[in-house]
Amino acid sequence: MGIVAIMSTATTNARRWPAHLICRELAEGGSGVVCATVWPTRHLHSPMRWFDELYLWAEDFVPTPAQWSRIQLMGLRRALAMLAREESESLGVTLSYSTVEQFDEQIDDLLQAQRLVAHRLAVLLRGSIDERTGGSYYRLRAFADYLRARQIPVGLRVTAPRLAMELKACGLFAPEFVKIFAPGVVQGATWDGLALEARFAGVSERWMIVAGLQTGEHLRQAVGAGIGFGQGPAVRPAHAPALRHAALAAAESDDLAPAS
Repeated sequence: MGIVAIMSTATTNARRWPAHLICRELAEGGSGVVCATVWPTRHLHSPMRWFDELYLWAEDFVPTPAQWSRIQLMGLRRALAMLAREESESLGVTLSYSTVEQFDEQIDDLLQAQRLVAHRLAVLLRGSIDERTGGSYYRLRAFADYLRARQIPVGLRVTAPRLAMELKACGLFAPEFVKIFAPGVVQGATWDGLALEARFAGVSERWMIVAGLQTGEHLRQAVGAGIGFGQGPAVRPAHAPALRHAALAAAESDDLAPAS
């Protein structure tokens, strides 16, 4: 079924696949791999659990933007299959703006094929909105509205150094939640600034996810700032995506089929 290994790196349990299974132009037998792990998203003020994020990255090769889009499409296919197999109650996936622009029809096909479970997804959009043209700008907004019509929550994965730099994207998508990585410094004022920027962007800090919470001090600062949700070792460790039965091997191969 093409799996290299289920392994634990220094920080993360992950499932790994040969990159050529997803990016067809790569030579078979190359060292590149695509990795996946699941980061639980948990409420920081109650026992409430939210979605598990299927997080993807590459090792031993640098994907082109087109290859990243195919990797993300595979991630969406994989997440829907996991939901259909009851491997998770709810899953979050990231789709870049270029993935939406290139594969909107395939995304629609996948959601239609798994319509009984698609509402259990959460989608995090990411990219540089300033690089979009006018037509692309409104196409992306239409895609966000399409997801909401399917009862799929729309979030924004912040890639800029500060949330305040994503105001244009927040205005375009009106996201239900945002995800940002924890500040590199442990100072109360810095964390309070995160919450303030979220409110300024039109998103309550109660619907902010801070990823990369590594220590108890990180967790304490996030809770003190009123941030609603967190990811990271201080909240719950990551785990490899489940494959509950050997009979699912063929389905695993289908999950990895490259987009045409």
